[in-house]
Amino acid sequence: MRFFYIFLFLLVSGTFVFPQEKYFYTGKDYGSQSLYNPFYLILNGSYDVIQMEGSDRKIFGFPYRNGSRNVLKNLSSPFGPISRYGWWKFLRNEILPLEFAKNRAQWFPNYQLHLIGGGMTYTAMKEWYEYNKFPYPAVFSVATLAGFHLINEFVENGSYQGDNVDPISDIYVFDMGGIVLFSFDGVKKFFKEDLNMADWSLMPSFNFHDLSLQNSGQYFSVKWKIPRQDNWHLFYYFGMSGLGGLSYKFKDGTAVSAGAGLKAQRRYIIDPKTYQMTISTVWNAGFFYDRDNSLLASVFFSGLEENAINVNIYPGIIKFEHFSPGLWMIMQRNGKLMFGLTTVYAPGFGFK
Repeated sequence: MRFFYIFLFLLVSGTFVFPQEKYFYTGKDYGSQSLYNPFYLILNGSYDVIQMEGSDRKIFGFPYRNGSRNVLKNLSSPFGPISRYGWWKFLRNEILPLEFAKNRAQWFPNYQLHLIGGGMTYTAMKEWYEYNKFPYPAVFSVATLAGFHLINEFVENGSYQGDNVDPISDIYVFDMGGIVLFSFDGVKKFFKEDLNMADWSLMPSFNFHDLSLQNSGQYFSVKWKIPRQDNWHLFYYFGMSGLGGLSYKFKDGTAVSAGAGLKAQRRYIIDPKTYQMTISTVWNAGFFYDRDNSLLASVFFSGLEENAINVNIYPGIIKFEHFSPGLWMIMQRNGKLMFGLTTVYAPGFGFK
């Protein structure tokens, strides 16, 4: 605990002693950045996993008590679960990029979503608190990240009771590592200026009928400028999907991007004793329109049954005088539709 308090003190000191350049949040009132705030982050990040098919989306009925007890038990005494799991297996599967089989390469999402995505989110959230004049923005940012990452682990754990090394690697290695990594200006500048990294998460909304959470998901985009090309970038969109493709930037700051790849479909337990899991995947393709890296619209086509087509129109496209809502639509493979509306002030509502 002493290290934790020293760590927070250094973060707070750095917030006020040194001038802070804005990297990932600049207060844009349009697109995905207009929706960026702690509540949207918690809904998208905490419940990222429920976008998989067959998941229970009625978040108010989740077994949080059982999930939190088991996750906190494993976090409070990590060496026992790791020893029973196997130290070398833990390092090979969870930490080091040494395993490449889908059912053993748990390190891959750890680097993408927890180290890089989590580090970028720490910086963006700190900038959000600074922009909105909160005291101690670094502390608030760490608290927000800790909150939604823990809830995410509770949700993923569910009712299971027993050894679970996944939250140990996620939180102690990659989440904390991401905060440390993105505390260096050189790292932030690389991801901002060289990779144009941005948060392009979805627009979470509650279904009027059963208060289930729909259209949630935390996603990021990167664009790397192709040498000797003024407008073309290599494009990568990642989260529960991994899409690679190209992006073209116009002179007015808008850009169109397209990518294809895979999307997570379902989770499967492959070792009940250690709660080791893997996922099945399906094809996925996406098309995007943004301005200054703030996403304005996206369209996805996939091999999923429950989410065959997903359209998202962010605030800034449709306007009614000073009011600009976000709209989304999901079409299932059987033709059933769901619609949603959201605003910058509160999570949206969905309609079947």
